[in-house]
Amino acid sequence: MHYLPQPKWDEKNKRWIIRIQINGKRKAFTSSKPRTEGKKECREKAARWLEAFDTNEAVLFGEAAQRFLDYYHDRHGDSVQYQQHCSLMKNHILPKLAKIRMGDIRIEDYQDILSNAKPIRRTGELGKPFQKSKQLSKKYLKNIKNTITAFHKWAVARGYSKLILNDELYIPLTAPTKGKQILQLDQISEVFKAPVGLWYERALQFEILTGCRPGELLGLKIEDYDPITGIIHIRRAINAQNIITEGKNANAKRDIALPDRVRQLVDDQIAVSRSVRSSWIFCQPSGLHGTQEGLRRCWRRICAAHGFPADTTPYSLRHTFYTHTEAFLPDRMIKMVFGHSEKTDSHALYGNHAIDGELKEVANKLEITPIYQAAND
Repeated sequence: MHYLPQPKWDEKNKRWIIRIQINGKRKAFTSSKPRTEGKKECREKAARWLEAFDTNEAVLFGEAAQRFLDYYHDRHGDSVQYQQHCSLMKNHILPKLAKIRMGDIRIEDYQDILSNAKPIRRTGELGKPFQKSKQLSKKYLKNIKNTITAFHKWAVARGYSKLILNDELYIPLTAPTKGKQILQLDQISEVFKAPVGLWYERALQFEILTGCRPGELLGLKIEDYDPITGIIHIRRAINAQNIITEGKNANAKRDIALPDRVRQLVDDQIAVSRSVRSSWIFCQPSGLHGTQEGLRRCWRRICAAHGFPADTTPYSLRHTFYTHTEAFLPDRMIKMVFGHSEKTDSHALYGNHAIDGELKEVANKLEITPIYQAAND
């Protein structure tokens, strides 16, 4: 509640007057009525004006955005999604909306961000600014839209805005679609036939043959693997900030029966992990859990050694697995292995509980896919 001063008598103009300044706005309220009646009217006018500043709609967008990020962090921790919300707010949304009152935000303000967002200018090793691309992709703009939508839904629920979006925000048709780079079968064969001998090489081979996310394979502990049944339990992930999380989504927690080719790879890696007294399967040489930056450095060196495209990444290996196996597994099985959070292409959602023997059936089917044939050549 804002402080309301007492009216003062303006002898020159013969009236009561209150002057108020708040949030950079100045306003004067007057009454020509005599004595107490005039003072009362003057205060009532000022009080009605101040009511607007005692609501969440009067809060500046920048302050509301910070409250949203604090709320999201309290609920989800330092997750990848939280980091993404922070980055997109900082680089694309706040520069345009930070100083606007929440009650003044319009659909056009949000749409302007999506229609005119530009790639972030970064600084290279020599201090020179550069941009990774000239135009933001549809996927990147969709991430901005998701952050706007998540924030606005939170804001409406708490009275910061009465604006209803109704799915009116859109991604410009001119935004390019960024293709997913994958390895071809001859390149996969080369990865296994001519290993470079780097520390994280087995981790990357494991990703090619299982489709695990980079963070998921880094989160695997020796206790998660049953060498008798060949089943490995995915229960956690290591994100890009080296923080242990519960994984990307509910379906990320899953069990995979490893084909014999992968079991041998894991057995060999566990022997290395135990030699450095680590509880993590794909650990660092120090025994600590592996890092995504370590995976990226290793993959860049493998790409350079084999002449692979420089724009492939460790995550490209997940798409590589999907591309070369999805035609050979039923919809339900591909999702079981891949750990989707939602439908991908034609693959529908299914329950988390696999029937007896189904995990082993998936492993048997994987062994006859082209990707495994390439790895065994």
